[in-house]
Amino acid sequence: MTDSEKSIYGRKVFFLNPTVTFEEEVIERLRVMEYEVYAISDHRVAKNILRLNPDSICFVMPNSGLSQVGWHNFLKSFENEPKFSTLDVGVIMHKLPEDRINSFLAGLQYDAGCFFLEDDSEELFHKITASLDKLGAKGLRKYVRADCINDRSAEIYWLKANKMIKLKMIDISAVGIAATISANQQNEVFVNQLISGAYINMGKMQVTASLKVTAIKTAGNAVLVVLMYGSDIEPSALTTIRNYVADMLKHKLQDSIANLPLDKTDYNTLELK
Repeated sequence: MTDSEKSIYGRKVFFLNPTVTFEEEVIERLRVMEYEVYAISDHRVAKNILRLNPDSICFVMPNSGLSQVGWHNFLKSFENEPKFSTLDVGVIMHKLPEDRINSFLAGLQYDAGCFFLEDDSEELFHKITASLDKLGAKGLRKYVRADCINDRSAEIYWLKANKMIKLKMIDISAVGIAATISANQQNEVFVNQLISGAYINMGKMQVTASLKVTAIKTAGNAVLVVLMYGSDIEPSALTTIRNYVADMLKHKLQDSIANLPLDKTDYNTLELK
């Protein structure tokens, strides 16, 4: 990804080895703020993911799973692989005696910062967001969008004079949806159309919302329709949509590494130059 692409599309943000509490209190909150955030629970898959996303930001939480020496070696090993030269790494750890902190961080590159879990929760959260913003995590993109073209369940429908109008969703975000409509129903939509009580299906989830058609264009044999949610959309509906977006992005990430071998390096005993 070029610098100009980063400035437009932003960067993925990974948290390696987060606790359940951290996921609930920090990662979910970042999602609501429209950062593209992922949790990685196993360090053995981390490098596979990061090699496919070398322009991302990764906060490592070295608090379990490996020894302190192991986590130090794991972090240090990034410097030995040119692929990771564009990766920005940070550390979020428990406070230790100063000499142990200095020993752990010695010789490491952590351009995304080093933060401590014992800090005030709001202070910690704002330190993390300040680091993300400094590193251009959001770019110019205001909303995280997920591709759902391969999800057969992803559709919008509403009733009009006892007739069902149905659109197949292509992608979705917390601000709106891009969809296609069949040729035999394309006359049922028009720019600036207001649709009340539309049903939005996403896997096993469904929400209702009012929608406004903001654009229609033809692309080959398909008719593309862009719709924005009405201002009266329920917060619970937006939460459901964001959860669906996060799930779709997570599944896409998992699929991308499904056939790659686990990292079986013994970082607890690894000797690095």
